Amino acid sequence: MKTHVQPIPLTPVATTSESRLVKSAALMTFRFLRSAIDAAKTVPGIVSEAASDVREAWEESNSSPKP
Repeated sequence: MKTHVQPIPLTPVATTSESRLVKSAALMTFRFLRSAIDAAKTVPGIVSEAASDVREAWEESNSSPKP
């Protein structure tokens, strides 16, 4: 009778679907963070444009002819 010795792993090996789930979640998270950072980069431009518009409106409201 032959005996075949086979090692038994002490830690469970992640299945393919579990590792893909983690990778997919990480990928979605990183893409969201990158898009949020890109969107945040446009905020200073929008704020400066709004400040400029408010300043121009303020100046135009002062130059109205008085009765």
